[in-house]
Amino acid sequence: MGKPSGQLLRASQMIQVARERRDSKRAPCRLVCLFKLTKFVDKSTGKLIEGFGHAINKNVRGMLLLLPVPLNRRQMVEIQVPSGARKTPRTKLVEICWTRPISVRDRAKMYPAGTRVFFDLPAPRQLP
Repeated sequence: MGKPSGQLLRASQMIQVARERRDSKRAPCRLVCLFKLTKFVDKSTGKLIEGFGHAINKNVRGMLLLLPVPLNRRQMVEIQVPSGARKTPRTKLVEICWTRPISVRDRAKMYPAGTRVFFDLPAPRQLP
């Protein structure tokens, strides 16, 4: 019986973590963001993909993005988020936590993705 109770404990811990994430306060932030990511064509070749996505909401640890390209869990994406306080957008490196396709039109899909902010890249220094 030790094994099943250990599995139940792990499942209840996961449910608790999910509740904590869902209970965190989210703020709407309808912003258009530039994104950059690398898709691997094969083991030695990568392709840089750039485009525009939408930030739907955010909290202190991450944000919900809506992107036009499929993504993988644990993939890293660079996004540029407009900033009201600065003239230049803020650059963030985010990790994809989950994603799923949604149909927009007959052949078009969009991909909502829950992300976790890995870190903010420092703003470029301006020379005097």
